Amino acid sequence: MSASFFEDKQNVKHYLEMTADYDGSWFFEQFTRFIPQSCKALELGMGPGKDLDNIRQKYDVTGSDYSFLFAEHYKHQHPEVKVMVLDAVTIKTNKQFDCIYSNKVLHHLTVNNLKASLARQADVLNHEGMLLHTFWRGRGTDEFQGLFFQYYEAEELQELFSPLFNIIHIAPYQELKADDSIIVVAQKKA
Repeated sequence: MSASFFEDKQNVKHYLEMTADYDGSWFFEQFTRFIPQSCKALELGMGPGKDLDNIRQKYDVTGSDYSFLFAEHYKHQHPEVKVMVLDAVTIKTNKQFDCIYSNKVLHHLTVNNLKASLARQADVLNHEGMLLHTFWRGRGTDEFQGLFFQYYEAEELQELFSPLFNIIHIAPYQELKADDSIIVVAQKKA
């Protein structure tokens, strides 16, 4: 992933404009369907914070992004919310969480970096902690304006998650067109 993509103010501004109409209701429905309200959650790659806004209404959630610009933008608007600057691979924090989630973030990692991220997520999760992540569905890689994308099918994601997590739910869904995305809900193995 090009770590500098969202460190560019123009890219952040463009992304904020591009996602202005996103309301996050489907993602929030899935979150409340699978994640108990007692969970203390960490969002990886909060971007503009739309999912964080929804989820923090019912959950104790900490937002994070590797982009200082996104983190600062959100913190300026919501100083009461816990926000950290974290890389989704290394997740350098001493805090523990009951749930870690992301919405179309981890597909910016190479397969090896996703494996490293999942291992680190297992370390940061409490006993039997939960994951909820979404990905673009497909095969191969792509690059769009310097931003890396890795596409996955359900079988590949099952193989990547299964060493450390039990899959609770994995299914295609529609974001822009039929079955263009995949949701994965998993629980840390005891």
